[in-house]
Amino acid sequence: MFTLKELIHVLLVILLFAFIIGFLQDTDALLIALALAAIILFVNVIAKKITAAAVDAKIEHKIWQWQRWGWYERSHFKRPIPAGLIFPFVLIWLSYPFGFLKILTFLQFDAKPSITRVAKRRGAYRYSELTEWHIALIAGGGIIATLVLALIAYLLNYPELARFAIFYSSWNTLLPISQLDGCKILFGSKIFWFILSAICLIGLVFAFFII
Repeated sequence: MFTLKELIHVLLVILLFAFIIGFLQDTDALLIALALAAIILFVNVIAKKITAAAVDAKIEHKIWQWQRWGWYERSHFKRPIPAGLIFPFVLIWLSYPFGFLKILTFLQFDAKPSITRVAKRRGAYRYSELTEWHIALIAGGGIIATLVLALIAYLLNYPELARFAIFYSSWNTLLPISQLDGCKILFGSKIFWFILSAICLIGLVFAFFII
């Protein structure tokens, strides 16, 4: 299900996620943060892979890359910048000593049709394209699963897991830029994006004032 490169990227992100959650806390808190980060990331990633399989596609996650910085064709860096590592790490330190700039945008994914999809749609050895709606469904599947995780964690009285699952979902939905999930959802269906965004905003109210 995971390629070696993909698994390495996910594990790196889990470590960074845990560092951000447990910023400047003791060892016990960091271990708890590591468990929270692993649960949230794997639920999100595996849900997207399951959704991809449902539409006969394969996806591979990698650290969010930022290369284009302007509208013009020449407005890009020669090499992609690993924004999913740099931005969250730098911003958490810029908010020192409070650590309130917890930016939880780490991963992007690439999708391609599976052999099964090619065989079903156009016949073996022929190209079968994934639409933007299919990619939006895959990204949305991860967001929905993470929000369901937050609800279950809240009902089982694990408030920290619920809170950070909501934060992760919200960052990756309400920030529709570059190759993040929110951008994929928005381009696939504006209605789908608005629905998920509304749910995330409601979740944020609970995260800040109730949980």
